[in-house]
Amino acid sequence: MLTLRTTRKRALISTAALPLAALATVTACGDEKAGSTSAGGAPLTGVHWSVQNVTVDGKATKAPGSAYLEFVSDERVRGNYGCNRFDAAAEVTGDSVDLGKAERTMMLCEDKGVRAFEDTLARALADKNTVKAAGDGNDRLTLTRANGDTVTLAKQRDATLVGTKWTVTSLNTGATTRSLPKAAEGRARLVFDKDGHASARLGCNSARTKATVKDGHITFGPLSTTRMGCIGAAGEVEQAMLKVLKNKVGYDIQGDSLTLKKPDGSGIGLTAADG
Repeated sequence: MLTLRTTRKRALISTAALPLAALATVTACGDEKAGSTSAGGAPLTGVHWSVQNVTVDGKATKAPGSAYLEFVSDERVRGNYGCNRFDAAAEVTGDSVDLGKAERTMMLCEDKGVRAFEDTLARALADKNTVKAAGDGNDRLTLTRANGDTVTLAKQRDATLVGTKWTVTSLNTGATTRSLPKAAEGRARLVFDKDGHASARLGCNSARTKATVKDGHITFGPLSTTRMGCIGAAGEVEQAMLKVLKNKVGYDIQGDSLTLKKPDGSGIGLTAADG
């Protein structure tokens, strides 16, 4: 049973330009009341709640795969609107959610559909919502505003880094995140194996490298690649991957999404492939 209300505002650091590891450090600070929080009998804390869709005026809009909520405690919620991350002070009581003003990163999201969804989700979460749990094991939540608009959430386990087939779906350059060019969609992939190596399809060429995972970072060794010429959209993606798969990068897994990011903010976003 649940209510999220702003009882005290927290001064949050702007995370737009921070490397992923630094963001993890920022969001880890000041977690309060880390005990279990529940709504309608469904545990909320320690769960990755993937946003499935938002329904406004009877029209449902499917959420980007990167949109999620995480109930850090009964006084704090953080997540991703679809491109930008957010962090909000909160109070959890009863059977409703009432988030206070959220601090958010300021990434420039080039996809107009994602930008529109972000605004819709931010407005929905900023309002007071009643909460209803459903499904086997209470693995679904519905947040409903007074006007009938809803946000549907589903419990999702984080994918494992090793053994998952990761498909590149976005490119990050500083404060800008954009989807892959149409001509390059589905062509770039990455797999980490249990022997401490990573195999990649860069866009045109194939590659393999040693990959050491430790403390939220991956350190890549020298990259062995094939030598095909690669131009156009596939070449652009390949160059981005070559930059990322070099030396030390931060990594973060949220549900079926993986982000690899260099200290300068450049990086790639990947999604766990089906099967």
